Amino acid sequence: MARAQLLDLLVRHSYQYEAEPVFQLTSGRRSQFYVNCKTTTMRRDAADLIAKAFEAHIPEAARAVGGLTLGADPIAYAIRDLSRLPLDAFVVRKTPKEHGLRKAIEGPISAGLPVVVLDDVVTTGGSTLLAIEACRAAGLQIVAVLVLVDRMEDGGLDRIKSVAGPVPVHTIFTREELHAHWLQTGAGAARSREASS
Repeated sequence: MARAQLLDLLVRHSYQYEAEPVFQLTSGRRSQFYVNCKTTTMRRDAADLIAKAFEAHIPEAARAVGGLTLGADPIAYAIRDLSRLPLDAFVVRKTPKEHGLRKAIEGPISAGLPVVVLDDVVTTGGSTLLAIEACRAAGLQIVAVLVLVDRMEDGGLDRIKSVAGPVPVHTIFTREELHAHWLQTGAGAARSREASS
């Protein structure tokens, strides 16, 4: 139930599709699909659904969740605050602080801590890989990698799996699921009718 509700929110607020590849990706390539998960993950009515969708895939050993800012942040806070699991949250900076302790990761972490790396959407996998690298450099023990949406483009998920090694990597939704649901909604059906007329 929670997963279905979260899928509906993602399709209504975060997913766009065009017949022509008009959306420019970080890689410079253009795509027919655009997924901006933050317009869903930052919603109050999505937080509990996110916590429920993710907690089933979090290993019992985990003690904290987080990933590269900004995409992972609202997911980590939702899990910390609303899941039944006793978890803290952490944030991986895109670049380490240039002053003070020059930390790459902020939060209640220490070497050896079992953590789950999160991301909101994967295309090339770059942001997830940066988070994995930072966690390993800090001596954290990664016990799982969880992603909200796999765009299924540019081989990102395969890249993450190859770097993660034996660590389980799981996605909550694929772009195919979002698109199928989009087609079933009024917006998707209306666009399909427009395209055929």
